[in-house]
Amino acid sequence: MPVSKPPPQQAIPAIHPHLASPPPGVPNVMTTAATPAATTEPRKLQRNRSPSPEGPPPSAAANKLHANRLHPRHQSPGAAPRGRSVSAQPPTGGGPRGLSVDASRAVSNPLEFRADSQPRSSEAGGNLSPTTAAGGAAPPETKKKVRKSWLPGARSRSNSNDLGKPKGTGAWIMSPDNQVDYNVAPLFTGDKVPELWNEQGNVLVYLHPKERGLGPSFRVHDYAFSSSLILNELLVQEMMALAAMSSDFLGVDDAERRQQRPGLQSRNSGGGGGLVADGHLYLPLGNNEVDCLVAARNLFAFLTNQPLVGTPQQPTLFQALIQISEQLRQFQFTNYDGTSYGESVDASFDMLLDQFHIADVRHSREKTIEGLVLGEHMKSWNLYNEAFSHAVGKYESLLELKLPLYNSISAVTRERLERAHLSLANRQANVQGRLENFEYPSLFAGTASSTSNPDYRIVRFKEWRAAFSRMRTFVLGYYKDLFGSWPPKARSKKNHFTQSGLNRQCLKMLYSDLCALYDLLVDRQSITPRVIDQDYYGADSKNAEGKEDKNKPSMELIPACVSALRQMLSEFEKSSPPVLPPIPFDIPKIPTMTAIYETYDNLPDKKKAKFDKGLQTHELQLIMIKSRNMDTDALGMPFLQAYKEFELKEAKGVHPHDLIDHRIGHWLFLYVTLQSLPMLVVDAPGLHYTEGVEYFLCEAPQGNPPWRAEDVGEVRKMWYQTADQKTVELSADVVLFSVEGVYMRSHCWLAGKEWEAQNKEGGVNGNGLAVPGPTAGQIAP
Repeated sequence: MPVSKPPPQQAIPAIHPHLASPPPGVPNVMTTAATPAATTEPRKLQRNRSPSPEGPPPSAAANKLHANRLHPRHQSPGAAPRGRSVSAQPPTGGGPRGLSVDASRAVSNPLEFRADSQPRSSEAGGNLSPTTAAGGAAPPETKKKVRKSWLPGARSRSNSNDLGKPKGTGAWIMSPDNQVDYNVAPLFTGDKVPELWNEQGNVLVYLHPKERGLGPSFRVHDYAFSSSLILNELLVQEMMALAAMSSDFLGVDDAERRQQRPGLQSRNSGGGGGLVADGHLYLPLGNNEVDCLVAARNLFAFLTNQPLVGTPQQPTLFQALIQISEQLRQFQFTNYDGTSYGESVDASFDMLLDQFHIADVRHSREKTIEGLVLGEHMKSWNLYNEAFSHAVGKYESLLELKLPLYNSISAVTRERLERAHLSLANRQANVQGRLENFEYPSLFAGTASSTSNPDYRIVRFKEWRAAFSRMRTFVLGYYKDLFGSWPPKARSKKNHFTQSGLNRQCLKMLYSDLCALYDLLVDRQSITPRVIDQDYYGADSKNAEGKEDKNKPSMELIPACVSALRQMLSEFEKSSPPVLPPIPFDIPKIPTMTAIYETYDNLPDKKKAKFDKGLQTHELQLIMIKSRNMDTDALGMPFLQAYKEFELKEAKGVHPHDLIDHRIGHWLFLYVTLQSLPMLVVDAPGLHYTEGVEYFLCEAPQGNPPWRAEDVGEVRKMWYQTADQKTVELSADVVLFSVEGVYMRSHCWLAGKEWEAQNKEGGVNGNGLAVPGPTAGQIAP
């Protein structure tokens, strides 16, 4: 059923320099938004914040679906880059709430944060020390306990930087590289806050009520809070009030009083000599306590990509961001569909994710829980998706921790975690049953066990099975020698694993080696005619009759072998749930005597027998080399080198037709093992921190995000484009996370898509090297 497109988001209009003649009536703040273009430049680190992944997984077959995004987001512009510094002039007397400051002391070496600067990071376990003040002594150094949480000051047991406040100061700047004391005096006196005062900004922000007569503390661009309904309404109301004052008749005394009002400052506009009035925004804070003022300061620092400030009441980055999320809800920040707080908020939070590595939850259970909580509060799908996938992998250890913060996770997310944990356990049970000993009893239980099929009378299934067993022995021996045992045991002399059994890292290594072997042996010009969940009738085989004969011409033997091979693969893929999709390129290159004698198939039997008996070692090596793909054959992977030696040893002294049986037997083992791995080794889409993780990351959050309470139970849908250029709307979870969706993100499907494109463009030669076509270099993705 077609779905109407949502209306595009509209932004608040830029403040016009002439406020004396406003249009009649107060415009609706949601439909009058715009962004100034002349004073802005594109904001960096902009990301797609949609709760749905950007598109469907790639596919090699022509009938697969492709994503078609119908609503591209408008990238929010960012503030003009400029130097930033902290407020360095402390008050002369005692600060509020017992905070004492020294008027002779100023912050030295202030941090410079730029909106367009690259995030900086520090090594885990490093200690942060405050910068020594100019002309004064540095705060006393204190021993910091090495912590595990990325949240500064949080109780944890991990190796990450402690960004908590040094003793003896009232407020401090949170930074991954350094920290210095922060002067809160300008927040109380209504003075300019240097790091939040942008001369190019068009809105003056006041932290105190208008009645107190204090000046503005911040100067920012209006697009920084363009997605806030409340702040834009307050701004428009003040604009209308000032416009009404401008239109009234003013006497001399009134004009003098108006010029003395704070904030109504005139400034030069582009060298033209004209006067430009700024918009005025009075924040409804309710009180002037230090925590309230710092919270308001942190909100605008967050929106303009400035460093955040900690206080004894909010000493950690986690608490500061939770406080910011509360203000975002209070001031009703939102995008058009409620999936986030708006583009400017999304971009600012993404910068913090990169700067503090908030989404790197690999080495801490506490950090994983904090990531889930913060992802929900900040409506960040990037953080929520990363933390959720890691939480599923270590679900039982999270429960063992019994951290009270776990109850802060929404009930929807806790229920999804439990279901995903059970699904992961089922996946592991299915895979471990096959891979612990590489046993596949169903493979030779169908077609390979029958002798009555006339089409396959010349196919030697017994030799296939014998070659399969030798290949299994070779792979088991290789990995037992590599890891010390199979499955690997933790903390062995030959591995560094902390978990015994088939963990994610050892299966990733197995998968990488087998994918390389697949690339080495696969026939890249023979795309499969098989379709998932449909019977295969051997349409590409010829009806061969006769008894087994070693001298049967290979031109008749090979098609029968290929047909029987594909029939066995189809039976294996449907032997147990779930039904697996066939690999797009599913047969190997076959070694034949035609590699050294092009006319071999046309020779008489006696001549063939003579060539077979006189086969030299170097000729055998040439046959094996030509039955591989040259681009992969050049790789120096240890597993590939070991297989080449194993295959050459197997080929010595045998009949040339035995080489076909050997290759097919090896291929059967390779194919069924590869097909058993993707459900575990293919990680959830959109993850960034996966290196070194031993638990599995294959379970992604499904459904609508939990912060959309009104439609959290509805099916998440996306638009896709079919092969015949039709646009359809389907369930995103079914397309992306079904069995076929997972397999289409695996190596064999991604590589198959490239080979198919090369074949269409210019073809691939017998050595697996791309041949340029009429439009060389323009290969479709």
